[in-house]
Amino acid sequence: MNTILLAVILVIAIPLLAAVIFVLSLFLIYPRTPLYRIPARVGGGDPYEIRREGDVPYLMSRGLPYPTHFDGSDHRRQWLTGRAKMRFDPEGTGERDGWHLLTAAGESWVDVTLPATYNAAAGDHTGYEGYTWFMIPFSPAFRSDEHRFIRLCFQGVLLRCDVWLNGRHLGHREGGYTPFYFAPADAIIPGKKNFLTVRSDNRSTFDSLPPQIRDDHNPGWHQYGGIYRECYLELVPRQYVFKAAARTAMQGSSTSLAVDVLVHHRERLLPCTLRCTLKDGVKTVGSSQAQLSAGGEVEHCRFDFPVNRARRYSPASPQTCTVHLELRAGRIRQRLSFVTGLRTVQVRDGKLLLNGEPLFLKGICKHEDDPVTGATQTRATIRRDLSLIKKMNANYIRLAHYPHHTAELSAARDMGLLLGEEIPHYQTGFGFTAWFQEKKGLRTFPARYFGCRQVRHRGLLENARRQLIEMIERDRNNPAIILWGVANETYTLGRGAGSAHGWLADVARTFDATRPVTMAEATYNIPLFDKRRSAAAYMDVVSLNSYYGWYFGETGQFPKHLEGFCRRFPGKPVILSEFGADAAPGRSDADGPWKAERVSFGKTYSEEYQERVITDYWNTARSNEAVVGISPWVFSDFYNTWFPHNPVPNFNLKGVTSKERKPKRAYYALQKFYGGDRRRPRRQP
Repeated sequence: MNTILLAVILVIAIPLLAAVIFVLSLFLIYPRTPLYRIPARVGGGDPYEIRREGDVPYLMSRGLPYPTHFDGSDHRRQWLTGRAKMRFDPEGTGERDGWHLLTAAGESWVDVTLPATYNAAAGDHTGYEGYTWFMIPFSPAFRSDEHRFIRLCFQGVLLRCDVWLNGRHLGHREGGYTPFYFAPADAIIPGKKNFLTVRSDNRSTFDSLPPQIRDDHNPGWHQYGGIYRECYLELVPRQYVFKAAARTAMQGSSTSLAVDVLVHHRERLLPCTLRCTLKDGVKTVGSSQAQLSAGGEVEHCRFDFPVNRARRYSPASPQTCTVHLELRAGRIRQRLSFVTGLRTVQVRDGKLLLNGEPLFLKGICKHEDDPVTGATQTRATIRRDLSLIKKMNANYIRLAHYPHHTAELSAARDMGLLLGEEIPHYQTGFGFTAWFQEKKGLRTFPARYFGCRQVRHRGLLENARRQLIEMIERDRNNPAIILWGVANETYTLGRGAGSAHGWLADVARTFDATRPVTMAEATYNIPLFDKRRSAAAYMDVVSLNSYYGWYFGETGQFPKHLEGFCRRFPGKPVILSEFGADAAPGRSDADGPWKAERVSFGKTYSEEYQERVITDYWNTARSNEAVVGISPWVFSDFYNTWFPHNPVPNFNLKGVTSKERKPKRAYYALQKFYGGDRRRPRRQP
């Protein structure tokens, strides 16, 4: 009898104790280091520094300023992608055994063609996590001299890496979704075969982005790995433009474009001339020239161009213009160009405005994911996916949950697809939700990763800040990008968590004040928690992820929840940034329920049910005047080992197209909604 009584007490007490600890943590767990004390100079294995020239901030990393993406460049390039060697290192002994010193690959090394994702869903190494080595032999096509230096660029390596050139360690890199650079001239051997060695690691850690949020966690998308984007050497002038920032101003019918340009004098050499020319097609709109003294390491120029009869960029008319830059300093000459557009994005009176006019985002979320190529994007996969999104009559893509390939961003720009871009600050401090979902015991509660302890951890915030700046600096001139996102479904309960996200929002505004900042708040479906979400208060646009009708509740409960969310953040435009339901391709309600992970039994995983869920959210969005857009989750089914027992095993099936990109019923429903009457229906009395 005593044993039974004790068991009953434990069954009641343990969940109650967990709940008490959780509630207390909302008030008591805060960081030891105040956010404002985090310095501009950050050391460690992947150091960086934030500097300013005049009123223009920039990022320094490994002695190099972080560059803007330019569509055109006269820099000579040597592509290091193509044939290479690869070897797995599950025990982590490669460096000890001297793999970075090898000049020949043995039988354990296999042939690969880069860029590539080595663990795509259709491959042989899908489940591999850990160190992977790459050996890239090359003979230098050029050499540095008194006028030019060699810069080594990696467009993306997942999730972190160490790089050696001819046995010399160039450095460590943390972060897989934005480019990084080295100046390796001293390590290059001219006229001989050189060996570039890269050790990548696709595992999440406490401070990585995306972070590990509990001991047995993997993120909501597959932990792809490898050198999955391009890599090259380029010959760069020792006095060169590295940053250009275009900014449109509109006053009534008049339009102007300002361009801030930063020049790096890697070695203080000669005074130089910088010319900036704005072209609309082949027509020159304006041209201006400035003289630089080479008196400092970095110099700033600003050019202003009034534009008569401006053709403004919008989804209906994706008109672009090109900025050409030419720098001359003695025998040094540099030519660069970038494509941009004349448009403004503002938040005013609870509206999201494009060129001063209210904008409703008819969107979709999208991953970089393909069953065959994994995270690696090709021109063919980009064209395939964006064409389907365009045919759906969408005007917006939320790029989930990390910076995508610049080729995709450029293609979307030219097609008139607006973009929201975010860093992989994903579910930080949020591991307890999966712990509850999976009904794990108290002993496995993710206390180390819980809440503010992780959200406000200095190492993670420094990493998030750098990746946010890199995203903005890379993509700032693309007119299709209208929103910067600083987080998705992170822990935001209470003042301390909210202010951490506000700090990141201020970082974004410091580097680019021309675009609104947002983040996607999660819905807990627990009033105590949902009423304490605090990060949205720091955002210009508030975004809400909510899965009524799938992970909890019914879609009929969502309108009331949305109204409460809007009351908590009055005057702010709202985007329904995620919602949806899993649907197996071809599956019908008549097939009956399917038992799988994370949802209560009774769901059919049918195309009809997915269509009903999305329809209900659409109707709610169009009847609430605070809502300025939607982006259902997600464009296509994607590989995710959270769901081994789904009708298509190990795939998240919330795509409105299948993994093969075959449209489901929900795709055609959205196509109809998005192509219909653009006017907002009047709210019923």
